[in-house]
Amino acid sequence: MSKEEFEQRWARKSLREMLLAVKERVGKLEKSIEDAKGSDNALRESIEDLREQSRDFVTLIENYFHAKGIVDDAVKANTFSMFLTDIALL
Repeated sequence: MSKEEFEQRWARKSLREMLLAVKERVGKLEKSIEDAKGSDNALRESIEDLREQSRDFVTLIENYFHAKGIVDDAVKANTFSMFLTDIALL
């Protein structure tokens, strides 16, 4: 085997090893991307749930003010402040 043939085989072997390493890294990257997509979807669902809970809470408070006949914004702010204080003390 000539020196040139040896160098070509060595270069091919080295290229195969590099290609395998790149393929392995690409596989890991694809898995990481899929994991990130799953986390992103879960986060979006959590945010949507929080939005819905917030809307429900605001509706609850508005219904309370309506039931009590509270129309003045200053009274609403004071009442809501006391409500939050009571919750914090629980």
